[in-house]
Amino acid sequence: MPKKTKEQIVSELKKKYLGDEEGEELAVSTTREYNLFERERTREGAFFEKLIKFVRSLGLKFSLSQAEHDALSIKLRLLGLDAEPEEIYGLGMLAILGFAVAGLLLFLFIGILGLVVSMLGFLAFLYIRDYPSRLIQIRRARASSELILSVLYLVIFMRGTSNLESAVRFVADNLETALSDDFKKLLWDVESRKYSNVKEALDEYVTYWEDYSRTFVDAVHLIESSLYQSDEGERIKILNKALQLMLEGTYEQMTTYANSLRSPINLLYMMGIMLPVLGLTMFPMLGAFLSDVVNPLMLIMLYDVGLPLMVYFFSKFSLAKRPAGFPIPDISGHPDVPPPGKFYIGKGETRTSMVATLPAFLVALLIFMPAPFLLINTITDHPQETDIYITLLFIASPAMGIFTYNKLITMGRMGIRKKLERIENEFAEATFQLGNRLSEGYPLEIALNKVSEVLAETESAEFFRIISRNITKLGFDVERAIFDAEYGAIKFYPSAIIRSIMRVAVMGARKSLESAATSLINMSSYLRDVHRIDEKVKDILSETLSSMKFQASFLAPVISGLVVGLTAMILIILDVLGIQVTELLTGEAAGSVGFGAGTWILGIFSVSKAIPLYVFQPVVGIYVLEMILLLASIDADVELAGDSLFKQDLISKLLPVGLIIYAVVAFIVTVMFTGIAKIAVVAGGSFGGA
Repeated sequence: MPKKTKEQIVSELKKKYLGDEEGEELAVSTTREYNLFERERTREGAFFEKLIKFVRSLGLKFSLSQAEHDALSIKLRLLGLDAEPEEIYGLGMLAILGFAVAGLLLFLFIGILGLVVSMLGFLAFLYIRDYPSRLIQIRRARASSELILSVLYLVIFMRGTSNLESAVRFVADNLETALSDDFKKLLWDVESRKYSNVKEALDEYVTYWEDYSRTFVDAVHLIESSLYQSDEGERIKILNKALQLMLEGTYEQMTTYANSLRSPINLLYMMGIMLPVLGLTMFPMLGAFLSDVVNPLMLIMLYDVGLPLMVYFFSKFSLAKRPAGFPIPDISGHPDVPPPGKFYIGKGETRTSMVATLPAFLVALLIFMPAPFLLINTITDHPQETDIYITLLFIASPAMGIFTYNKLITMGRMGIRKKLERIENEFAEATFQLGNRLSEGYPLEIALNKVSEVLAETESAEFFRIISRNITKLGFDVERAIFDAEYGAIKFYPSAIIRSIMRVAVMGARKSLESAATSLINMSSYLRDVHRIDEKVKDILSETLSSMKFQASFLAPVISGLVVGLTAMILIILDVLGIQVTELLTGEAAGSVGFGAGTWILGIFSVSKAIPLYVFQPVVGIYVLEMILLLASIDADVELAGDSLFKQDLISKLLPVGLIIYAVVAFIVTVMFTGIAKIAVVAGGSFGGA
């Protein structure tokens, strides 16, 4: 019989698992999940690949050194992108050319800012060149939160069954994010004969993490080495060491990371908040003397565009080296969680879902609507404090719109999330209790019921009660009572940790109660270790996180509000003095002052060319709004990287506090300082007249 080629083997596997060309249904779930993985991977780089195809059609390529070519080729192969290194550099050169042409055209209409647009071409080139590296970082960030869980699941499975392929499959079935797809891909590569066995595939895969989490690589190698131990006690000891290495390594990496964040955060505070805000006080006066250079458009471009972008890219660079953290519960599969971007109105069967952007837009519109009419009716050629009071509505409008959206998205989801976190934190004790009941000889069905009685009012007890009800009232076996798609208890507690523990319990009970009991007791010990290290990590990050929250919700708003009040005082003083000097120069004393000197003196006190308060305050307010959003996002990425729900919840908490403080400080300082300024000017004028 002739030996089959690699292509024939792959073709047979596709027919076996994917069906024929007429569209037969998929035979196994793992292959369906692999296809989902492939579609997701393609979607991430789809737009980039379209740009590359356009460059390919133009025949644009850029010569590279062999080292650059090889380094970029490896990244493209890992990502599965249809692109060549030379084509990526060709796209970058096309971006430089495009921005240069656009900048020159804009230069003819808006002057020097057109040249700034031309310079953006070089930033676009760097962005395109580094796109594969950033995409790898994004994928690593998504998967890194489950590195600890993957080692935990490998150790748990290998304790009971020393089979690496089955352990990898167990990990793939129980993880929920990108790392699950990676392990499924490993199994596919073995089935399609890309690798001869799982160990070979796993060895090559962990090299992907070498420069990101060395402890993960070492832990996996330790787990593999347990396969070659003939002594059972030594094998278990190696597995335990692998998990302990992962936990302790994560703690050490996070400690180093937290310490390294102090300097970037201080620099971010000084360069992104303190110095720029203090510099704002100079702009209105500079506008009076250098009106051709310093204008509202420059202020907007610098403070509402340039500085926020600088802070954003600086924070991304500082956070890029964040080590792997602990997993976060995924509540997307919970029946009470609304579809993405929506929230529920009502309860029970009568509830309906609504898009959150609609009420958020209406709130923003209602706050914004009166502002233009009020401003038009009160605006004059002279600066006045009412310009600040009215334009505060321009800031309150987008701020309340953003707050409303994030609050509607998180108000139901965070409650479910916290409930899930509580049960995960206490599930180590529940797992230990369940293991003890099994060791006493109780069947799993009865043991679950007894644990629910012992734990009484806890969330874990409710989870076990749902399982017992499904068994007694619906006639399900234990496995279906837990994992049934419609009625299973895990549907209401969609936690990867809980799911894996219950799978171990069901699988162990099939062998023997003693095997299940031993596995569960060991798992409870592992969970306690994970929880202990997690608490330590939160503790070392607490100082940095508190500092950023303080800056976002208090320090930046207070300083900005003071600057607005001081600016209003300065402009009003200059305006009043300008009026008095004008009257003086046009009066009896006009003859004693030369025409040129009089014009020069009037120029000093003229604020007609200065940046108006009704422009200055909105620019500062938008800057404060952007700083709060950026600092909240940075804080969320440090605490729980990649958790969009936590980020939205943090924004909904910090944003209203920060904007209220800014508005109150700006209002009070403006009232106080402008009042004092007017009194001082009037008193000075009376004294001089006397």
